[in-house]
Amino acid sequence: MILILNGSPNKYGNTKKVMNEVIKDIDEEVIEINAYEDKIAPCIDCKFCSHKSGCSIKDRGLDLYELIEKADKLIVASPLYFATLSGELVKLLSRFQTYYAGKYVRKIVNPSFKKAVLIVTAGGNWPTMFVGVQETFKVLSYIFYFEDNKKELLIPNCDERSPIQDESVLEEMKQLRAFLID
Repeated sequence: MILILNGSPNKYGNTKKVMNEVIKDIDEEVIEINAYEDKIAPCIDCKFCSHKSGCSIKDRGLDLYELIEKADKLIVASPLYFATLSGELVKLLSRFQTYYAGKYVRKIVNPSFKKAVLIVTAGGNWPTMFVGVQETFKVLSYIFYFEDNKKELLIPNCDERSPIQDESVLEEMKQLRAFLID
């Protein structure tokens, strides 16, 4: 199963278009969590997860934990806002503190993903604009054990052209699809 964490508020925007292009024709169950629709509360640093698996917050985040147990592949997709993932997606990811605490505090083995993909679309273009999201993805790779099995698709200049009309970006999407299928 492929689990998608979608951080875009725009159902018809570039992030969603790229995401759909990457997963098209993949004959595997795909479940998408939209950070804007699912309203998963952020971590409140209550320390519950320093002592137990899970979270003290009883919301859709608990369902997300169940999906993480089932999924073997992960896609994190977001537009770039001020050099980071969307705010709603960052809130959702903060609930992964339970996995960080599991690995580094409680010393347990977390669920793992065989493969993971980061998809980020950005309106502009400057040299270091994707560094923040890459670091966030790196932390996810440590807590979910996919350091050696991850790919990134970082697409600048989306204000100037649609990524799905750019031949080089389409080729990168095709390569990501092949990576997920293998």
